[in-house]
Formats: sequence, C-alpha cells, structure tokens
Amino acid sequence: MARTYTTSEEYLPEDTDGEVTLQVTDTESREIFRTRARVSRDPDGLRDPAPLTVVKGPHENIEEQWYIDFIETDVGDAEVDTDLLRECLEEAREDSDLLNARSEELRAMLQYLVRSGEYGSLSDAVRSLLSAQLSTAHPELVDEYVDLRTAVERESVAAAFRGDER
Repeated sequence: MARTYTTSEEYLPEDTDGEVTLQVTDTESREIFRTRARVSRDPDGLRDPAPLTVVKGPHENIEEQWYIDFIETDVGDAEVDTDLLRECLEEAREDSDLLNARSEELRAMLQYLVRSGEYGSLSDAVRSLLSAQLSTAHPELVDEYVDLRTAVERESVAAAFRGDER
C-alpha cells in the first residue's frame, strides 16, 4: 500500500507550478516534516506521485485529493546560518524592538482581535501570532535561536562576573 500524506491548504503556495517547499504529515506515522516537492491535482504530470490530501476550510474539514512527488525531504532540518543569526540577535538587542509591517489590512484584523478581547494589545497579538507561525513554519530556526540566545546570555553573565564590560 502506498504511503499517503496530508497538508493544509495554508502551506501550499499560490503558484504550485514547479518545485514548492511545504509542510506535510505522513498519514500513517503522523510524522510532520518540511519537503521540497512537486504537487499537482493530476498524478500524470508527476514522476513518482503519492496521494496527498489537502485539508482546507475554517475547521480544515474539507479535503481535496492532490498528489505529491518528493524531491528532497527534511528541508526543515536545513542548516541555519548561525553567524547571520548571531548578527541579527545582536542588532535586535541594540536597536528598537518596533516592527512595522505597513499593512492596513493586518492592522485592522489585529485591532479587531484586540477589541474583541482575544488579545490584550496589538503587541501581544503580533507576538503570539508570529511566534506560533515561526514555531510551525521554521522550527529549526527557533531551535537554533534558543540555543544561540542561551549562549549569548551565558557569555553576558560570565562577562559580568569577570568584570568585563559588554
């Protein structure tokens, strides 16, 4: 029996022609992983198609049958550029923590979530939603950030005990 896979419509890019990177779940083992693949509603255009169920709708209770042809699995485990991440961490510590998306649409929807009591502030809404999305879409980056942040904090505390100024 061929393995089957599932993904959410939210993980599919608008343009599914050519190679895409998306998160899928192995239906049998329940393993979740990121992969580079070709996807199509028609298996004839794929070299080695496997069934892919795409769930959608507000409760993800609508299913469409697609097909997936894997190119590279475990894309989510791609190596994070630690030097670049450290540079970004240092800049974030030194610069303003103000983020600006310049989006009337996002601001309106976030404001709605605040006024309806879902979140206490715009900042809380942005932090919560962005953190959840980063954890889902880029778990390897989150893991590397946690490790790096811990190392930077350790360096800072050690420097303070040595009397170094940082």
